[in-house]
Amino acid sequence: MELKGDSYRRHLRLEPQRCVAALLAAGSSTRFGGDKLLHIWRGRPLVWWAAESLRRAGLEIYIVVNRREVAEAAGGVDGVVYNPWWRFGLSTSVKSALAALYDRPCILWALGDMPCVRPETHLKIAGGCGAGLAVPTYGGRRGNPVASCRDVYPLAMGLTGDVGLRALINAVSTKYIPVDDPGVLIDVDSPGELESLSSCLEPSPLL
Repeated sequence: MELKGDSYRRHLRLEPQRCVAALLAAGSSTRFGGDKLLHIWRGRPLVWWAAESLRRAGLEIYIVVNRREVAEAAGGVDGVVYNPWWRFGLSTSVKSALAALYDRPCILWALGDMPCVRPETHLKIAGGCGAGLAVPTYGGRRGNPVASCRDVYPLAMGLTGDVGLRALINAVSTKYIPVDDPGVLIDVDSPGELESLSSCLEPSPLL
């Protein structure tokens, strides 16, 4: 397959760490009081910011959604995975992504309601996954995104309820990676939280 332009640049950046990104964006926004991922923030839907950071990192992106509008709002991605079981929690999005990406040696699990993670953080976590899980920490606290290697996939397929890959931290080899990025701790559950993110800088291009 011939790769040109942006796809070629993505290929060059992706090859060393082998990870693809699964952007989980099939939630119900119950606590937000509206459609959180489509909420306009700084002129763009919230989910666009999460996807844009992955794009600027040069990662191959597969978004997991429960409706077409969210995939369209995210902007350019490499693939869309529909999760018909989204009402049963985050674990169903993980398993939907795995069904599509099981042959990939590493997956970076990003969340659609985390708009402040920096591109370089995505690459650092993706590149840090040699086996088991790679988990970012900031100020001693664990955050997201998490990267998982192939040895974790069978256990991940057994997840149930509203949990993600971090539920497996005590069951598999886990590498904690300190990052200088408070965005790994910032997810948005309410309009008030979103409006308080004045300190969250727009992701800078990865040079």
